Amino acid sequence: MLKKASLFMTIMFGLSLVLAACAAPAPVTVRETVEVPGPERTVIVEVTPAPEAKMCDGVTVVAVTQPGPYIAGPLFDHADEWTELTGGQVEVLEVPYGDLYTQIMTSFTTGVHAYDILVVGATWLPDFTPYLVPLDDYIADPDTDPDWEDVLPAFREIIAKWEGKYYALTLDGDTHSLFYRRHLFEDATNQANFKAQYGYDLQVPETMDQLRDVAEFFTGWDWSGDGQDDYGWAQPMARGEQAHWWFWDFVAPYCVIPPGPEGPDQYRGQLYFDPETMEPLVNEPCMLKGLELYKEMTAFGPPGMEAWNVGEIRSGFPGTGNIAMTIEWGTFPGMCEDPAMADPTAIGDCGTAPRPGSLEVWDRENQTWLTLDEPNTAPLLNFGGWVGAVTQTSENPDCAYDFIKFLNSPEISAQDVVIGDTGFNVYRYSHVRDLTIWVDAWGAVAEQDAREYLDAVRADLENPNVLIDLRIPGKPEYIDSVLDLHVSSAIAGEEDLTEALQTTYDEWEEITERLGREDQKAFYRAMMGMD
Repeated sequence: MLKKASLFMTIMFGLSLVLAACAAPAPVTVRETVEVPGPERTVIVEVTPAPEAKMCDGVTVVAVTQPGPYIAGPLFDHADEWTELTGGQVEVLEVPYGDLYTQIMTSFTTGVHAYDILVVGATWLPDFTPYLVPLDDYIADPDTDPDWEDVLPAFREIIAKWEGKYYALTLDGDTHSLFYRRHLFEDATNQANFKAQYGYDLQVPETMDQLRDVAEFFTGWDWSGDGQDDYGWAQPMARGEQAHWWFWDFVAPYCVIPPGPEGPDQYRGQLYFDPETMEPLVNEPCMLKGLELYKEMTAFGPPGMEAWNVGEIRSGFPGTGNIAMTIEWGTFPGMCEDPAMADPTAIGDCGTAPRPGSLEVWDRENQTWLTLDEPNTAPLLNFGGWVGAVTQTSENPDCAYDFIKFLNSPEISAQDVVIGDTGFNVYRYSHVRDLTIWVDAWGAVAEQDAREYLDAVRADLENPNVLIDLRIPGKPEYIDSVLDLHVSSAIAGEEDLTEALQTTYDEWEEITERLGREDQKAFYRAMMGMD
């Protein structure tokens, strides 16, 4: 008969101290001693512990933005990477740009929780901030700081901020630049023919008059050698498709006198309103002059350009190889180097320069035109850029913030800003100081294109007459509903140019009265840094 004895079961223990965050845990053994009946023996058992919990396990955050590939694309592209790091899932809802503001605002005003994350234009923040989570505590915490000081001041302290608080993280830095096919300006025959026709040397345009002449010169003949007539210009002009930012490019050099050492005042540095009265400036003579040129430029673009949107500009230049110049956001340096998007002749041939200025500017105080020795430039940070924000109704704000922080990070954003169809443009010091991210992405052929582009962006940001997009409550109504309607109608010949601007003035006055003139003036003066 067997005697009762002690059984010692020994399970050997060995656990690695460092595991990759996304790797499956390796089998481990644990040493344990227990007393049981039976003969004494040693048993080694391998067990796999439960994986370490991640911060967003079981969480799905819902993000809303415009349809891809532009803007929505990076959210889809990086969602799986973020899931591996955090355990969370991302659902991306795509809403047409023309409906995006209204659909988001409807969810807010009806109290329906629809989204955790907004990826929207910074110009809409004044209307959205009552429904958003301030991000100041996240940014101030070393554990959740998004390397914030690396973000350029204009996109950090103006674009992402409202009434002294950060409500968003920058995902995109927007300013327009002039893009052109470099070889056309270097060709000796083109130079000789242009001088014979216009009486001055062919050069990358520095004034609006030069822009008009160069666009005309390269229109209506086969400079690309493909057997078809080519064009000197392209720009989006369709209603509801963001074309109004090009309108500002044409009027600002004629309208905005640079501010003095103490900053903007009633007559200097102003584009939208008189800061003392909140009277609209859209019917000033300088606005008419810019609008006349804006319409004239349709003669130098492809047929039907009046109905073009931003996407058609991006497929036309550099995709077709038959457009000499355009003004756009910084998508082209990446698109021009991508064989999937660019005509072979455009690769490495996309020059960039700041937008042209004007040798005359309207003096509103004295109601007269001033003639200048050097071009007056007034670069607008068109749209300001796309930003990521967290809604107050989100049940998982930490995870929502972590996803936009991931997109904003130097490592991820450096991948996005060099790719043309992400729609995300440079906004960090590390983006504009380092050419290697462009060369690494596209090879040495991209170096000159990238250098010129980054120089143009820096020139805009350092310009003392730089302007920001209108950022006051009601901005979508002032711009998207009213200005865009009447400018596009004027371009299409449905409204007289002068009448279109006067009607815009009248309707802006009605909006201001309805929202409260003194309140709107206070917001506008704060936007301009005057109070």
